[in-house]
Amino acid sequence: MKEIPSDIEVNGESLGATLDAFRQYPSIVAKYLLQHEVVEKSAKPLEIDRKKWYPFDKWLAAYDAIAKEVGLNSLYTIGKKIPENAAFPPHITDIYAALSSIDVAYHMNHRKGGVVMFDPQTGMMLEGIGHYAYKLEEDQRAVMICENPYPCEFDRGIITAMATRFAPTSRTVHDNDAPCRKKGGASCTYIVWW
Repeated sequence: MKEIPSDIEVNGESLGATLDAFRQYPSIVAKYLLQHEVVEKSAKPLEIDRKKWYPFDKWLAAYDAIAKEVGLNSLYTIGKKIPENAAFPPHITDIYAALSSIDVAYHMNHRKGGVVMFDPQTGMMLEGIGHYAYKLEEDQRAVMICENPYPCEFDRGIITAMATRFAPTSRTVHDNDAPCRKKGGASCTYIVWW
């Protein structure tokens, strides 16, 4: 993944999903959101304004720090919470639409230079944060290629949550034979069966 432009922001719903995932241990998230200056320090307990936008680069640094302290599985848990809070196109009614909509939703929840990166009215998508590519390979088997700056486990959590919402017995696995961002690759690949 290329370097992320400095004017990229992530919406507060994504930060809120992280707090939701750490409901029992909010101090862990608060510590890193403050340490990486994602949010400003205040006298009150940490509250995320879910309508506000936050710096993406600092957010990614906080993710990395959380993973180092709590473990990579924590990012999977956060990823699974994202679809509960993020904006998604309204036409999603099955697993095919759910998986193919992840890229649009991803762009709807980020903005560049103050402009949301996907406009549902015009279908216009801004570049700069990578993509989630969906390919149906068989009737009940899809491949997702994630070329974005988020960690592998986070992406697996998002894909798992979207798939199981419409196909509760689905399985999502990381394709270990494909490139991996943890090993210096530009993307990670996931296979989804249902």
